[in-house]
Amino acid sequence: MRSPVLIVVLLVAAFLLDIPENAFADFLQGSTKQRIGNYDVEITTDPKSPTVDSNPTNVLIRIAGVNGDHPTDVPIMMRLMKDGNALQTTNPIIIQSGHYTHQFTFEQPGRYVLYIDLNDYLYSGEVLTFTFFIAVSDFLASLYLALPLAGVALAGTVSMLVFMKRRKKKLGNPARHS
Repeated sequence: MRSPVLIVVLLVAAFLLDIPENAFADFLQGSTKQRIGNYDVEITTDPKSPTVDSNPTNVLIRIAGVNGDHPTDVPIMMRLMKDGNALQTTNPIIIQSGHYTHQFTFEQPGRYVLYIDLNDYLYSGEVLTFTFFIAVSDFLASLYLALPLAGVALAGTVSMLVFMKRRKKKLGNPARHS
């Protein structure tokens, strides 16, 4: 009687302790992806369209193998550049779960370049450099698009109301049309 119970307990314990070597990292929504060697690196920003302000922008990074799994303890360094000038360089960062979030504050509008240097100690022993572009707009620049659109919408609404009022007036007084 003790043998079957012991076997069941051992099987359950073995099942619960079975930790997979490779876990799969989920994909980032709306990301930019680059593949070099055996790695896929994706980034996306939150907010989706970064602007110049005092609020930092989250840069979400996903690192995975080309087959979808992610290697553990991947060392990276990041360099943020604008117009050929280094604005920020991180210390080495160990990516343990395939995902990492870093905050950057953009002080000027323009096109920034984010270099992610991945130390490929697993395969080639070289540093692989992934290059991503981040477009940062000025908050006021977004108004150049929003204000004309609001003006067109307002003009269309006013025109529709005037047209409906005139039509109602014509239909409401049939004696004038005879």
